[in-house]
Amino acid sequence: MGLMRKGRIEKIAIVCCVLPVLLSLSRLTLAQDPQLLLTEIYERQGLGTSSFVLDLQVDFLDGQKTQTAHVRVYLHETKKQLVTFTQPERLTNQSYLVIDTNTWMYQQGLNRPLRISAQQKLFGEAGIAETVGIDYLHDYQVVKVEETATHYQMELVAVDKRTAYQKASLWVAKDRVVVEKIVLSALNGQPLKELLYHNYRSLNGHEIATMEIRNLLYEKAQRTVVNYLAIRGQALPENAFDPLMMGKFHLLVQE
Repeated sequence: MGLMRKGRIEKIAIVCCVLPVLLSLSRLTLAQDPQLLLTEIYERQGLGTSSFVLDLQVDFLDGQKTQTAHVRVYLHETKKQLVTFTQPERLTNQSYLVIDTNTWMYQQGLNRPLRISAQQKLFGEAGIAETVGIDYLHDYQVVKVEETATHYQMELVAVDKRTAYQKASLWVAKDRVVVEKIVLSALNGQPLKELLYHNYRSLNGHEIATMEIRNLLYEKAQRTVVNYLAIRGQALPENAFDPLMMGKFHLLVQE
């Protein structure tokens, strides 16, 4: 009986010793290969393999004033994206189309959509690029990784010189492997926006977080908070994601 108990204790001790070693090896691997880290984050979000419709609430906080908009993002499996407003009523006639590094804005009454920058504000301080989602795994290259006691800090540079934000600095929590902060910068290194992420949770099988956006160039007291309300998979026709079809998008997409 004593030998059996001793055997169980030894097994428990071995497991307790091995587990920290495995965790340390896992963290070491992530530090040595940052692509693995970005891949894990990308796959947990799970929005890059099919077509989805996202409903977001965007709150713009300016002192004691709060303005709210509800945004719908259509993500096609080819990475084409279209953004519309469902509230307030005065914005529902606007839509934005993103294809690679090209962005268009359409409003009812226009003869044709207008080419704009993906940095352009959608609502509050939320730009189009960060609202539809920035693909740090495929659109950026990791050029530097530093490790602290609590975080991996990664410096990224855009692969395409036409990308809205040419540089990005990511702070990834080591214990949970989640992004906690991102600073988006211009090519010359000028910080443009700070994105803070908190309240990570699962929504319909997708790992999402509340995103808080601050403009680092001016009005630092203002902030914009983006929350996911719903995510659903939906078949979306690719021909609807065409600048010349923006005025007919809702006729082509079955809600």
